This record gives sequence, C-alpha cells and structure tokens, in this order.
Amino acid sequence: MVLIQQLLILSLLAAAIMAQCPAPADLKLNSVCARMFEDSSYYNDKSCGGSYLDAKNGDDFPFMPLGWGNRISSMVVATRCEIRVWSTAAKLGNNRLFSTGTYYQLRDYAQGLFGDWNNAISSYYCKCN
Repeated sequence: MVLIQQLLILSLLAAAIMAQCPAPADLKLNSVCARMFEDSSYYNDKSCGGSYLDAKNGDDFPFMPLGWGNRISSMVVATRCEIRVWSTAAKLGNNRLFSTGTYYQLRDYAQGLFGDWNNAISSYYCKCN
C-alpha cells in the first residue's frame, strides 16, 4: 500500500514538473506583466519551454531586446494585465492585444490573412491594472 502511495505521489510530481507554463496569477506575485517563451509544443503541458523574457508593467519596447526579435512561441499574461504586440519593429505592421491567460502555441493565433504570431513578435507594450 505504501509503495502504491509513493508511486502516485511521484507520478503527480512528474506531471507538475512537465507542466512548464506558470499560472497568470503567479506572474503577478512577481511583478511580471507577461512572460514570453522561445519554445512551444503541440502538447500544452510541454509548452512555455526554453529561455524566457519577462515584461514588467509599463514596459514599452518598440525594438525587442537583443536576441529576442521574432523568437517568441508561447506566453503567459498575468492577471489583470495585457500585452499588445507588433509584427514589425518600431510598433509597425500587424498588431494584436493578448489579455490575461496562457497562450500555449502562438501559431494558433492568426496574424493577417495567412500568417500567425509564432516567432513573429518584433515589439510590444505591456500594462496592468
């Protein structure tokens, strides 16, 4: 019986480790408006992987920080926050507003007629209420 309980606990811990996306409320506790990740997956529990870039409340980046242009594949927006993103530097091109939530795969969100937002963010503005 004890062995079964230990196996159950280990399987729950393994599932928690694999779920990489933080909850929107957890970001707000750390003063983060949005967290943008370089990796995503067709399996939601494996999204939000790789390196990440934190956007703080009021961050206004017409040009992405060095090495982050067109690299974002998934993101989490904190509770009571929103991030507006643009497809071109200097806040030009297509834009979209993402509100509170987890966006496991940015390829699921249309940008224009044929594109999507996977690896397409070149500038952003993040704010919280």
